[in-house]
Amino acid sequence: MQLKIPADLKIRLERIYLFANTDYYARYYGAKLGILWAFLNPFFQIMVYYLAFSYLIFRKNDPSFVLYLFTGIITWQFFAETTKTSINLFMRQRFILQNMGLPKVDFFWALTGSKFWGYLINFGIYLVFSLLFFSPEYSWKLLLLIPIWFGLIAFTVGVAFFLATFYIYLRDLNHLYAIVLLAGFWMMPIIWDYHMLFETYSFMLYFPMVNFLVNIREITLHNQMPDINILLINIISSIVLAIAGYTYMRTHSKKALEFL
Repeated sequence: MQLKIPADLKIRLERIYLFANTDYYARYYGAKLGILWAFLNPFFQIMVYYLAFSYLIFRKNDPSFVLYLFTGIITWQFFAETTKTSINLFMRQRFILQNMGLPKVDFFWALTGSKFWGYLINFGIYLVFSLLFFSPEYSWKLLLLIPIWFGLIAFTVGVAFFLATFYIYLRDLNHLYAIVLLAGFWMMPIIWDYHMLFETYSFMLYFPMVNFLVNIREITLHNQMPDINILLINIISSIVLAIAGYTYMRTHSKKALEFL
């Protein structure tokens, strides 16, 4: 039995894909190498980290630290870029929203899909690099990345819903959020080892962004099972945040768009 997608849903999905595809390719518009930079950027980035931490900083004491660092950077980068771009999403799409009446949530899915596709490319470069220069132990546990990524997307889009709606009322939000992201980069276990702090303050692992980042590393670097109970709590809380953010956006953005 062939699954039939309703015509309205099919058109909507095609529209989301078109918006996401346009947003993704627009980053490389005008560049001589075009979309090839989507692969070259993360490749050269991880090579620079590898050379720096292998020969300049650690002098071959712990060259695998580059894998720890890169997983943290690309995961945080996905969250930071998506939420930061979402702040003025209504402003950038105001003419379409006001004149065509398209569902506002579609623009969030398109934005998140575009950024997550870039994240997957970065993650693919990471896997290739680790196989070429190290001897990683990968197993079926990589499949556990799927629910972790689902939670990461839910948490990210939930924050994006709130930020986009707040910005209509508070135009200083983009500057304030830049400070929040800067602080968040250093507070998250991106550069430093989470064992330094979280063994004493284990409650911090119940913060979704921290837990997702730690679990991605435990699976890819150590082939370890995550704590399923804590992971489920973080996934559920991220879904709740996404629903709350969508509800807030839907109930406040219509009136707020009059201010644009």
